[in-house]
Amino acid sequence: MQAAAKAGQCGVGMLGEDPELLRAKLEELRARLKASESEAVELKNGRDALNAEVKEISSQIRQILSEYNAIKSEYLNLKKQKEELYNEVQKLKSERDRVREDLKALREEVNTLLNELKNLQAAIGKRKINVFELKERLEQLEWEYQTRTMDPEEEKNFVERIRDTESLLRMAERYNECLSQIKMLRQLISEKRKIHKDLTDSIKKISNQYLEVKAQLKSLRDKVNEMRAKLSELIEKKEALRRKADEYHSKYVAKVNEIKQLREEIERTALMLKAAELSRVLSRRRAELYEVALKALEKYKQGEKLSLDEFKLLMEFNLIEHGAASGSA
Repeated sequence: MQAAAKAGQCGVGMLGEDPELLRAKLEELRARLKASESEAVELKNGRDALNAEVKEISSQIRQILSEYNAIKSEYLNLKKQKEELYNEVQKLKSERDRVREDLKALREEVNTLLNELKNLQAAIGKRKINVFELKERLEQLEWEYQTRTMDPEEEKNFVERIRDTESLLRMAERYNECLSQIKMLRQLISEKRKIHKDLTDSIKKISNQYLEVKAQLKSLRDKVNEMRAKLSELIEKKEALRRKADEYHSKYVAKVNEIKQLREEIERTALMLKAAELSRVLSRRRAELYEVALKALEKYKQGEKLSLDEFKLLMEFNLIEHGAASGSA
């Protein structure tokens, strides 16, 4: 029996490791594989969830950028409109200043004429003056002066009368001219005042439009600043999620490689187990055959007749010499 056990042990040692150890190792590897596959699924799901968040945030960023570009275009249009309104207001103010200067000059001219009228009125006195009658009187005096025979004293009086009449006529004509000019200037002043009022109304209207556009620009600037802050926040969040997703992916790839190695090791261990189990079966069979061979050897020693299979077993286990076996057969 000891010889049979020895024969079995030799068979196991030659063909592989202990099947029980291999089976335990295989179970351990399969448990590790299951855990690694579970971890890989978690890593993949985590990575995919993070990538989905990155995709969603990217969509939000694109939407905000689209709105930002639209607002930027509107902002530029309003800014241009604001500049145009400002320039228009400045143009109208300059024109109104010119009208104001014109009004000032016209008023000064009217005041000058009024002063002249006052002086003329003082010179004329309370006399009622008729230019046409003065002209007729002057013509009559000049005609008499040229046609009548006068002594020196009378001639002197005539000359003084003519001179006084001419002076009064010039004052009367100038008085009428001043009245006419004042009337014309006051008409111009009235027209200029209307122009000044229209310009002031236009300036007020355009200034209100300017203030409205300015308020809209401020609102858009505030909105743009909010969008920039939101974009900055989303981009920062996106990059953080992307980095985390990359970490998950790296761990997932490493875990996939680990799973591949585990599967290869499981396959090798399974083959080794199969070989070890086969080796054990073969060893057990060989031990059984060795027991049969020992019994055949006892028969051989006692001179009993052996079968061909018994002789083969004796030869296989080198229990008898080949020549002796041939002679006995």
